[in-house]
Amino acid sequence: MVKIGMTGSRFGMTKSSKEQFLNFIEKYTITEAHHGDCVGADQMFHEIIREHDKNIKLIIHPPSDKKCRAFCNGDSVNKEKSYLVRNKNIVNSVDLMVAFPPSNKEILRSGTWSTIRYCRKIGKPLFIIYPNN
Repeated sequence: MVKIGMTGSRFGMTKSSKEQFLNFIEKYTITEAHHGDCVGADQMFHEIIREHDKNIKLIIHPPSDKKCRAFCNGDSVNKEKSYLVRNKNIVNSVDLMVAFPPSNKEILRSGTWSTIRYCRKIGKPLFIIYPNN
């Protein structure tokens, strides 16, 4: 049983990324799924988890900046925080992170890549699903 978190692009998941994620979640017994409640990959993650298993508790870590917020209906909604703070909170709340970066190459000014770097720094297990694989 595992708690997973995700970080991803506002551009969403590619068809390939979505297929890889569906294969990934079949391998685990997921009890909780945490995301940042933004349009794009977060919203797609939420929908995929809900369709996969309605018993998985969806925990939302919303951003304080509402312009890209998806307003997903989760089982629990945390206090709004800045993007970087809430991303670290997601990482610190889970056993395993799944990342859907916007590119195959690391970008310095990207919240997703910043979260990936934080996972690596603290040794959090991380599964990266690149958009072009």
